[in-house]
Amino acid sequence: MTTMLNETALTFKAFEQNTFRMVCEWAKNYTKEFLERYDDYLMETRDKESYRNKGKRKTTVKTVYGEVEYERRVYEVIREDGLKEFVYLLDEQLEISGVGLISMNMAEQMVSSITETSYRETASSITETTGQSISAMGVWNVIQALGESVCEDERHLVKEHKAGNVSGEKETPVLFEETDGVYVRLQREKNTKGEIKVGLAYDGWKKTGENRYNLDGKVVVAGFSTSSEFQAYREAAIAEMYNMDEVELRIMNADGAEWVKNICDSDTVFQLDPFHRNKAIKENVPYSEHAKQIHALLEQKKLDEMFEYLERYRNSLTDGDEIEKAERLITYFSNNRKGLIPYNQRDLQIPDSPENIEYRNLGTMENHIWSVIARRMKHNHTCWSIRGGNHLAKILAKKCSGRLNEVANKLKMPAFERQVVEQIKEQMLSAYEANRKVGKGYRYPTQGSIPYMITQIKPARQAWMAISGITTN
Repeated sequence: MTTMLNETALTFKAFEQNTFRMVCEWAKNYTKEFLERYDDYLMETRDKESYRNKGKRKTTVKTVYGEVEYERRVYEVIREDGLKEFVYLLDEQLEISGVGLISMNMAEQMVSSITETSYRETASSITETTGQSISAMGVWNVIQALGESVCEDERHLVKEHKAGNVSGEKETPVLFEETDGVYVRLQREKNTKGEIKVGLAYDGWKKTGENRYNLDGKVVVAGFSTSSEFQAYREAAIAEMYNMDEVELRIMNADGAEWVKNICDSDTVFQLDPFHRNKAIKENVPYSEHAKQIHALLEQKKLDEMFEYLERYRNSLTDGDEIEKAERLITYFSNNRKGLIPYNQRDLQIPDSPENIEYRNLGTMENHIWSVIARRMKHNHTCWSIRGGNHLAKILAKKCSGRLNEVANKLKMPAFERQVVEQIKEQMLSAYEANRKVGKGYRYPTQGSIPYMITQIKPARQAWMAISGITTN
């Protein structure tokens, strides 16, 4: 501190950076000592007949204040089949597995950032705003491991749903569903694109302000998959939130793709997405007077007259390209005839909506395609592997569902025993305890006091202790 303050032309920016580094260094030393003392406790309280101490090994945990290198003991265990196995009791207690030694806070920052920016930008942001230096490949490895955990949970949910063990608590008489696909560029395959399927379900609209509405009870799923795989998980995810026994009417809004029709139940009411319907007219009918007449007949629900008009329009054309476009529109509308009229303009018996919920026009899928997938994965010159793109799509779907926290939670929270934490805190409050030898030939690295721990506890010190998970009476 003295050296820093004696520097000439000291700016607040430099002061802030130096202070941040000092605080991170203290936090790393504190974490190292805490973990190693906890490992001492596990050594003393273990089942000595089952766990044979084989000495210490170094490892590193990545935290938001930097990499913390510490030592923990490895134990030899004889399994039931007679084979030897080596375990780290401290690692098992922390329940950190599958993603390497990454702290929960670090994982949350990565997951949140990767939904908005690239792996390289995420790595740069974390390096600049935390005490941790990490590469783009390091971020990629963590996201892939977390994404695989999400996929594993999905497979388990599908299995439980097929066994009839999944039923949500939310009840609704009408369930609105929307499904679409978005194509993204694939790696190593020139000019090749893959389709990410996206599904959305909700029970209606809730008014949040003047002319403002939000979808209520939103469930979002996404990923590279076959239509049958997508349907299996989509149904399981919906059933996880909703009690499907109470649903009287299901309404599906989609673009008319064949795979979408294949996932619809026979009782589901299909509606052709208004955006795609109107887009088809605009792209295939270049004359405004004819396009207006087609729209008018659709609004009047005169489908027979509309198809007759399309036939006359096609027969009046002489240009080959225009004829081909007219035939394309006729085929598209014919294949989706049942869905041309919006659901709320048909003679359907629609149950009353629950309190504070409204039923409005469908057609939010295109906006969700943009916000869920396209904004991050399509329009920024990126290419994806099937595995990497699938993992990110599922994380983006979690975010859109308001369940992004579930992704980082795959790391699991450290499970420290409260009584042991209090014991370690009392030990670390004593400068004498910090200097004494523990175990065979091991000396703690700190010599003397630990910052913010042995002096009078003022509000600033209480804040730092709270960050470290230690409370004071």
